[in-house]
Amino acid sequence: MLKRKGVCLFWLGMSVFLFLITGCGAPRPEETKELPYLQESTDVRESAGQSSLPAEREPAGAHDASEQGTEKTTTVVLYFADNNGYLAAYRKEVPKVTGIARLTLHELCQGPPADSGLYPTIPPGAALKDINIKEDGLAVVDFNQDLKSKHWGGSTAELLTIYSIVNTLTQFPAVKKVQIFIEGERVQTLAGHLDISEPLQRDGSLIKAGKDGG
Repeated sequence: MLKRKGVCLFWLGMSVFLFLITGCGAPRPEETKELPYLQESTDVRESAGQSSLPAEREPAGAHDASEQGTEKTTTVVLYFADNNGYLAAYRKEVPKVTGIARLTLHELCQGPPADSGLYPTIPPGAALKDINIKEDGLAVVDFNQDLKSKHWGGSTAELLTIYSIVNTLTQFPAVKKVQIFIEGERVQTLAGHLDISEPLQRDGSLIKAGKDGG
């Protein structure tokens, strides 16, 4: 009985000894490795710390580049023809630029969208060559020869062409009258019916009722 008890004490002592020298099987400090997800987390935090600088510490011009890529816009009114012989206002959003009158006439020359139900007033190929708005409110606009040579003809069509230009331009407060030139020269008429040798004022009677956006 005493012999068996002595054996038990021996093995108990050996177990305690092994526990102390192995530390429950834990690796030595030099063998310890950080888990992958913890290492990734540390890298992410360091990266975030480098990129999240206060706004005032960002490089000069950082905001300027983004603002230049976002153009401000404005809405202009273009007057196209409807199927009843009137002008109809078509509103279009365009970039807000210094030469807004020039840009607006360029849009007028492009004609209305196919699904708008409206018709172009400017002949194909006709284009604005120059525009000069004077201090007294007179806008002198110079078109290429196609405005005259490629016009469809007819008194109504001629009237709508001329006043689509005049009414589109006079939506701007700086423009009171419009003088139309062809290739830098004053002309008597566009298609033989309307005298355009002198400056013209806005004519709201040609605009379809309820559609005037000027």
